[in-house]
Amino acid sequence: MSKDSQPKLRSFNIFPDRKSNFSFDNPAVNGDPDMAGNELSLRGLNGFVDNHVTHGSTYRRKYFAALKTLKPFRPSSKDGKIPVNKVGLFSYITLSWMSSMIMKLYKHRDQALKEEDVWEISDWESCDINTLRLEKIWEDEVATYGAKGSSFLRAWFKFIQTRLYITILLVCITAVLAFFMSGFITNLVVSYLESETADFGYAMTLVAVIFVGPVIRAVSFAGMIFFGVQTGTRFRAGMLGVVYKKILRLKSVKGNVASEIVTIFGADSMRVLINCYALVYLLAIPVYVTIGTAYAYYLIGYWCFIAFATFLFCYQLQARLAAFAAGLRRKTLIHTDKRIRKMTEVLNSIKMIKMYGWEDSFKSAITAIRKSEVRVLLTTAIIKSITNVIIPVTPSFAAIATIGTYRAFGNELTASTAFGLVSTLDFLRFIVSYVPFSIIAFGESRVTFERVKKLLLREEFQVPSADVLDDSNNIEIQDAVFQWNLMTDSPDDKSKKKHERKNKNKKNENKDSQERSITFRLQLDSIKFNVKKGQLVGVCGSVGGGKSSLISAILGRMQQMAGHLAVRGNVAYAAQQAWIFSGTLQENILFGKRYDPDWYKQVVYACGLEPDLDMLANRDETEIGERGINISGGQKQRVSLARAVYSKSDIYLLDDPLSAVDVHVGRHLFHRCIKRLLQGKTVILVTHQLQYLKDCDEILVMEEGRIAENGSHESLLEHGGYYSKMIGQYHATSTFTTTTEKDESPPCRSEDDQCSSDQRGEGDEQQKKEESDASFSKESKGKLTQKEDAGSGMVTFGTYKSYINAAGGFIVAAVILPLYILPLGTVVFADWWLGLWIKETTKSPEATPKAIIPANGSIAMNITSNRLYQNITESTDVQTGDVDFYLSIYLASIGAIILLSTLKAVIASTVMVKASGRLHNRALDNVMKAPMAFFDANPTGRILNRFSRDMDEGDVFLPRSLDFLLHLMSMVFISLITAAVNLPWIVIAFVPIVLINFGIKTISVESIRQFKRFENVSRSPLITHVTTSGAGLSTIVAYNQQTQFIINCMKYTDVTSTAMMLLEASMRWIELMLNIVSSFMIVATTLTMVLTKGTIAPALAAVSLSLTIRGVSVMQFLIRSMNDVETRFTSIERIHEYESKLDTEEDTTSVVPDESWPREGGIVFTDVSMRYRKDMEPVLRNIHFNIKPNQKVGIVGRTGAGKSSMAAALFRLCDLSEGHVYIDGVDIAQIPRKTLRSRLSTIPQDPVLFSGTLRYNLDPFNLYSDELLWAALEQVHMKEKVRQFREQLDFEVEENGGNFSVGERQLICLGRAILRKNKILVLDEATASIDTSTDAKIQQTIRDSFSDCTVLTIAHRLNTVLHCDLILIMEAGEILETGHPHNLMANPHSVFNKMIRAQTVKTTLQ
Repeated sequence: MSKDSQPKLRSFNIFPDRKSNFSFDNPAVNGDPDMAGNELSLRGLNGFVDNHVTHGSTYRRKYFAALKTLKPFRPSSKDGKIPVNKVGLFSYITLSWMSSMIMKLYKHRDQALKEEDVWEISDWESCDINTLRLEKIWEDEVATYGAKGSSFLRAWFKFIQTRLYITILLVCITAVLAFFMSGFITNLVVSYLESETADFGYAMTLVAVIFVGPVIRAVSFAGMIFFGVQTGTRFRAGMLGVVYKKILRLKSVKGNVASEIVTIFGADSMRVLINCYALVYLLAIPVYVTIGTAYAYYLIGYWCFIAFATFLFCYQLQARLAAFAAGLRRKTLIHTDKRIRKMTEVLNSIKMIKMYGWEDSFKSAITAIRKSEVRVLLTTAIIKSITNVIIPVTPSFAAIATIGTYRAFGNELTASTAFGLVSTLDFLRFIVSYVPFSIIAFGESRVTFERVKKLLLREEFQVPSADVLDDSNNIEIQDAVFQWNLMTDSPDDKSKKKHERKNKNKKNENKDSQERSITFRLQLDSIKFNVKKGQLVGVCGSVGGGKSSLISAILGRMQQMAGHLAVRGNVAYAAQQAWIFSGTLQENILFGKRYDPDWYKQVVYACGLEPDLDMLANRDETEIGERGINISGGQKQRVSLARAVYSKSDIYLLDDPLSAVDVHVGRHLFHRCIKRLLQGKTVILVTHQLQYLKDCDEILVMEEGRIAENGSHESLLEHGGYYSKMIGQYHATSTFTTTTEKDESPPCRSEDDQCSSDQRGEGDEQQKKEESDASFSKESKGKLTQKEDAGSGMVTFGTYKSYINAAGGFIVAAVILPLYILPLGTVVFADWWLGLWIKETTKSPEATPKAIIPANGSIAMNITSNRLYQNITESTDVQTGDVDFYLSIYLASIGAIILLSTLKAVIASTVMVKASGRLHNRALDNVMKAPMAFFDANPTGRILNRFSRDMDEGDVFLPRSLDFLLHLMSMVFISLITAAVNLPWIVIAFVPIVLINFGIKTISVESIRQFKRFENVSRSPLITHVTTSGAGLSTIVAYNQQTQFIINCMKYTDVTSTAMMLLEASMRWIELMLNIVSSFMIVATTLTMVLTKGTIAPALAAVSLSLTIRGVSVMQFLIRSMNDVETRFTSIERIHEYESKLDTEEDTTSVVPDESWPREGGIVFTDVSMRYRKDMEPVLRNIHFNIKPNQKVGIVGRTGAGKSSMAAALFRLCDLSEGHVYIDGVDIAQIPRKTLRSRLSTIPQDPVLFSGTLRYNLDPFNLYSDELLWAALEQVHMKEKVRQFREQLDFEVEENGGNFSVGERQLICLGRAILRKNKILVLDEATASIDTSTDAKIQQTIRDSFSDCTVLTIAHRLNTVLHCDLILIMEAGEILETGHPHNLMANPHSVFNKMIRAQTVKTTLQ
């Protein structure tokens, strides 16, 4: 595939070289000669793209294409897609189209699965076409029933209704075949053996029929199940497409919504697929009941309804238990969502958590949630196991109830009638075998449908009107009031009513509290201003004044309560916290736009990125990690700004892009980029860099959600208001206020080049962090994110051992096995006893009964109690009066079965669920201990995938599959022992079937294992894409990139659909092959019997046939179950990788200092060099300095100079390559990391708040009193703000502090540091997003609160370090200059002097 065919925007595909087809090039709707017709295109997003679709003609073409499948044979497809829709009927129902793929994977079993080894998704299973169809159905549903009355369940039925009718037809065919094979044909075989005549032709006809019947039944059953899989794949793809498109229409994605979306795209989508093929068993109920009732009525008349009343009772019991389990599923999802949300929060803030030494605290929080989740999971598992206990008991219980009642009323019962009835009840075992599984799947899917409906009905983002009143304006806001939406988890009426009740309960509260609450909710009030075309508007103000909220209001992200808002023109948006997605640097800048080399070069230069490109491993093709983890804060801001500039929009909303860059780069960005390159464009610039406001056409001053002042720089100074005070405060913090016109003028090209060329250090560090070792190819340069290892070969013994150890060890495992054998042994005894009793209740005791032997059934549970009527030729002399004796023993055996099975269910479920719980905790422990390099190389979605979907496999599906496997293993053991005791020669019949079945297993298990690993890996890019889209929602919509992101989402969904569909197809393939082989074995046994007729007693021959069928049936299901369990264990393998193979931060030597360390706070760096990886160049080079106790040190330098790397060395986020760091004379390499980090304090560059109360964010360990908390808030000037909240310290903070401004978050983080009272404090751009006035107050607070502490301040705003005792100037990972700020400023040639002169602004205060 040529590179030209690749989409310009990076796809997060695990196979980036594969081109995917979408609706505009999907042969299913455009381009296939068999499907000519109208073109389909992506449906519109909120008016951005509005291409209408002719659904009727499209789906008529679909049905026409589907009818072609009825052709017996069709030529093979060579288009590289799954050929399921382009094969003939024979190939479809036999799944022979999978054979070549399975053999290919077996041939290359030692190699990991590659993209070229598998097909692409087939046309009609693709996400785009099914999204279109489901979207139309949902729109019709809402239009017909309204939002309140709409049902996503009903939409599901409409989506699958045509295929539902076909499924019902297939169910009828399968049921009829199963019935005839379980009763009619085998009855003829036994009757022939009992007869005295020998008809060879008749015998061969029976042999042929007994072979053809099971084969046809097996083929129809496999085809029926795969037909359901295909239906489920289509609906799942459509559902995920509809949900993702809805995500892009939401106002925000955070809190519960974010975690619910991850669950929907993970475990819930798989449950929906399972439900689509498990529905077969629910549809089978009326068919099986009708057939069974008719035949039983033929045998014993209306007495048959006793048996069916028994079945109905058991069915109702199962249904109620299943409904209870579904309710427990809802409770489980609450805990799962909460755990995933907390896990996401931790992963996004892991650097800060490590620097604070809070790993144990957050691990405990997640573990506590997990404990509650496991408690519900355990109850659910026990309920499901108890439900399965009913299965083997129901036919026996129905038989004894029916026969006992029938005989009690004096009716005579012949052997043929009795065994015919028993055979019929065995046939009906299907109802109580898989119906519970189907009910549970259906119940869980209903929960998913409710969650999807709730999401789809959420309030959508509305684009601001473009109807300006004055054509000269780009933006108009007149008397507008904007409000942030209150956090609610659901938009339905119940939530509204609950909220109304809550409001009523608050009426008794005092008036002042209500007013404070109203003031807080109405974030922006009485906003009135216009922005002319081509204007540059500067926005400044105090922290929390509403500057970022104003930008959000213009974007339409705030709810407009009143007034007029109009925005005319395309909008480009650079967020205050830059959103960077995982892709190359060029992709982040282009963001879906066509590549224009000349314009691109201008933008890169204007945004100061040229030196960074020179330093990066693969220039602009270097991969930037998720959230920009491998570039500095300043580099992220410049990439975000470059994206905005490159878009050539009409309006630019720049939210504080200059806060994270040094003064030289900031000056370059303002003059070269904002003033020159964006000249003539409408720009709104939010900034705390007051020196640039004088060059703005208009200035808005925000305070407490209102526009306090607006006008030009000169007019505001003349007014002498708030702006004038800010400018005065700004100059008061600088002792160097004189500069020349030359210094103020826009710098020349060469000067800018000089400034930008010094952007080294951290940019250099990070590019080296991306480099691979010398043996890697050139193409691997610049690759940061490691490709996820899908694994190859067999699941290792270590994985099984890990699971067994988590379950309690090998002793516990040895105890579990007998718990499976004992109930099944009791079933064998009960069946044998029932045989004796029925023999005594027959009309002719001396006659040999004709045993109706159940044939090989399609349902595994049929084999759990196939009748072993042994020794029925033995004579007994028990009278009719002894019926009560037989009945008592039989009822006692049923009681024993129930008791032992229940005991097994409780103990086994407890052990298995506890095992997954321990695995989770161990994996979590290792992840929390992992070094930062692990989080740099693994996207959040990849890690979440293991703790969501893989964990779900271990919690729910593996225990179910393992329970079934152990059950079948016990059945094999009992069958072989019983056969050997009864007829030793029958063991020989098992030898060939065992060899053939294991041969098939050996071949097929490779494909199943590989497809499962493929499916595991394919989920990560999808989840990563969804979480990334949610984080960058405002940016994506602002740039009108929804269509491109929808295409990418569909691409990842199609990859997961491919994996799931091929996995299920391979499972059905092995099932069919094993059934066919089993049929040959049954034929061989039957042929031997009819050829040796007369030499073996008919009853003994019947028992032998029963044993053969039973052994063969158990063997095929056993092998299939072994494959299924091994497939499930690939998820445990992935968890085991985190549990045991993850590199962790190890402390080789531990010297635990006393509690008072460090007493003084002296810091010494001695020849320190540091590498991020061993194969990289040093990012810190020969750093040497001595900081005395209580000194205040300012660390400055160009953006990317290595300042934050020095902090990383101090906190041991990365081990040193050379040299030592001493704190109070103690080498920190000898101190445990947790101890070291707990004794230091830091405020990171990106302020981090967690969901929870404000109290929790300040004091997560509950170490401090409320008085100290309030004192800390007062010191950071947040006390009055917090007192506005009704809840005050218990005010709920949104995820990532979403209900606070960035500046307020920084202040809260500072309050957190004040409370810790450590001797050493590191401030990494801690006041970058705070206005100058508040910054001055905070600096004074720092000087007062940390007067006896050592403070290291990393800053771009040089005013904040002028009062320091020592200045360290860094460049390219080295210390360029040190000294006292006054001494450095006195030297006109010092670097610090030049930096101060560049930052100072000349103004005239009037």
